[in-house]
Formats: sequence, structure tokens, C-alpha cells
Amino acid sequence: MNKRFAINLSIYIALILISAVEGWRSTYLVDFVLIETPDSVEAFILFWLRHTGAEYLADPVDIEVLALLLYWLIATLLFAWGLAGLKRWGSRYFIARKNGEAIPRLPLFVMLVMSLLAFVVSCDLGWYLSLLFGRYTVDIPLPVKALIKAYQSVTGQGGGADADDYLAYFAVNLYWAMATLCVGVLLISCCLAMRRFIHWKTS
Repeated sequence: MNKRFAINLSIYIALILISAVEGWRSTYLVDFVLIETPDSVEAFILFWLRHTGAEYLADPVDIEVLALLLYWLIATLLFAWGLAGLKRWGSRYFIARKNGEAIPRLPLFVMLVMSLLAFVVSCDLGWYLSLLFGRYTVDIPLPVKALIKAYQSVTGQGGGADADDYLAYFAVNLYWAMATLCVGVLLISCCLAMRRFIHWKTS
């Protein structure tokens, strides 16, 4: 087997695995934002079930599972397409730097997909980082509790018998948002530093 072909095959397999994993992670965000399956998605799934002879899967529970699988497929294909475009751009970039030619511009689509991928990775890592603050979902610090109370007074939510549960729920999401922001800033800083390093090595 050609060595170059083996390297390229390994790279594309790694890109597909990354796309599949992060695509699945992104379905958690979609499921978190969308409380119910949109009518357009449900109509699309029912259309394909009717034309494939799988009407027995038209149960509401099955529709939700199929919707998650559909989100996963779309996100995986989107990330795979963007990562493949980034790889092609990287090859052209190094060739242009080596030959002293004009540097090709990163396609807008690839930039948008990479930004979305960075957001998903930041949310994923931010969630795991927020687990370190698990004890503070019970013993909520006073500043955090004051922030939650201020939010409750503005939105009129969280009162009644479930007030304590609401405080814990809000605290978890607040820690997740803060951890995601920190990871996102760190990730962007690393990308900028890597870009400057590559520019310095190829100049």
C-alpha cells in the first residue's frame, strides 16, 4: 500500500470519527434547545416512513428517536464536510507557502463549520469542567444565589415549592455557561497561537 495513501486514509478516518463523535454531542444541544420535535422535522420523517414501508415506527416515541438520529446524521455530515475542506485548504496553504505563491483564502463555509465545531467542543468540555463544581449545586455560594434571585425577580420564575430545585437547576446551567466560556476563550487563543506558529515556521 502506498504510504501517502495510507496516511490520507488514516487522516480521513480520524476526521470521520471526530465528526461522528461531535455530531452526536451536538444532538444533546439540539435536544436541550428544542423541547419538542418541530413539525417540519416530524413531517419529513413521516414522509420517509411512508415511502419506505416503515409506518410502524410512526409512534411519537420512535419519532423523537428518529429525529435525534436525523440531527446526528446532519451534524456528522456537516462536520465531516467542513473538516475535509479544512484539510484541503491546509494542503494548498503549505504548497503556496513553499512555492512563494499567494495564500489561498479559507472558504467561508469551512470557517462557519469550524466555528460551529469549536462551539460544540467548548460546550462539551465546559460540561465536564462544570462537574467539578458539583458540590456547589447544593451549597450554592451567596453571589450565585443572589444572581439567581435577581433573575427570578426579573422573569417571575422559580417561585413556589420547587424553588430549591430551580436554584440547583439554574446553578448547574450557570456553571456550565461559565465553564464553556472559559474553554471557548482558551480554544480560540490556542488556535490563534497555532496559526502564528505555522505562519512563523512556513515564512
